[in-house]
Amino acid sequence: MQFRRFFQNYLIIVEDHSNDLEASQRVLVANIFGLIGYSIGFIMSLVAFLREDWLLGIILLASSSVLFIIHLFLRSKKIANSYTYTAILFTSAQMLVMLYLVHTGGVNGTGPLWIYLVPPVTLFFGGIRNGIRNLGMFVLVLSLLLFYPNDALLQTSYTFEFKSRLLYSFLTVSCLFWLYEYIRQNSFQQLQELNQQLEKQAKHDALSGLLNRRGIGEELQKEFERSQRYKNALTLMMCDIDYFKKVNDQYGHDMGDTVIKKVAEIFESVLRKQDSLARWGGEEYLFLLPETKGNQGMQLAEKLRSKIENTQFTYKDKSFSITISIGLHQLTSTDTINQAITLADSQLFKAKEQGRNRCILSS
Repeated sequence: MQFRRFFQNYLIIVEDHSNDLEASQRVLVANIFGLIGYSIGFIMSLVAFLREDWLLGIILLASSSVLFIIHLFLRSKKIANSYTYTAILFTSAQMLVMLYLVHTGGVNGTGPLWIYLVPPVTLFFGGIRNGIRNLGMFVLVLSLLLFYPNDALLQTSYTFEFKSRLLYSFLTVSCLFWLYEYIRQNSFQQLQELNQQLEKQAKHDALSGLLNRRGIGEELQKEFERSQRYKNALTLMMCDIDYFKKVNDQYGHDMGDTVIKKVAEIFESVLRKQDSLARWGGEEYLFLLPETKGNQGMQLAEKLRSKIENTQFTYKDKSFSITISIGLHQLTSTDTINQAITLADSQLFKAKEQGRNRCILSS
């Protein structure tokens, strides 16, 4: 169990990409590739040294060292955009080693068989556009090595049939991995868009389009902490449509829904960018007003109250109007979020008791 935890931490503790799932996956895969690469490279370098193939051993050892350095880069939190640099190093080191194996032939002429690792790694780390460019450069250099007159750039000899089929099969594998990566990236993008839509639906009211309780809860926590940290004023307003049940009873629930949406549009048209508005439930709305004192909130509340009162709604050629009541509370240093909401709600209750169509600020 301890070894498993150590192994997971070894691979996962990297530069923070918590807000980008795609980047997090790429970093994790890069760590796994790096671990496998420098481990196998080191073992193969030892084998080469035991066979007294000193040059191949040095090349493999250098490649293993580069992969280990790449892993250290990924784990470093001091290097900005570490993944970008490591992706370039990783693909470059891999291509150079593969070209060297083609150039020398490797062990008994089997070196070229390793080049099929290039397409998936290059496309995964470089993306579609950069991956195709890098693969194109690799194919050009590979073709030059294989088909230069009289094998002048090779330390070994391959038949023409082997060289041509090696190149054709490499291009085929590259095309297949390009198609796979294209589909993978499109699928991932669609999944992200779907997740964003679901997240938006989870935080927004379906009828009015406003934030719901969950959505405004995050904004409340953020602005509450900011107001406590910087000693900024913060005011909450709880609003309720007066006699909304009569609207549903007289004009139907569809008209009631129309009123809910229209009131939300009027509220949103008046608010500032830093303000937040939520449908708290039924015909209730909650306003979050950062950097706003209670008396400033009262001015806004009266403006909204007057605007709603003067708005005409039409149902079957009949016009009617509605009113709203608003309770306000400016947070103090001793308030919690729940206490502040309760105090704003209590002022709304007072406004209802005193005849509705009015705004009351807590003392």
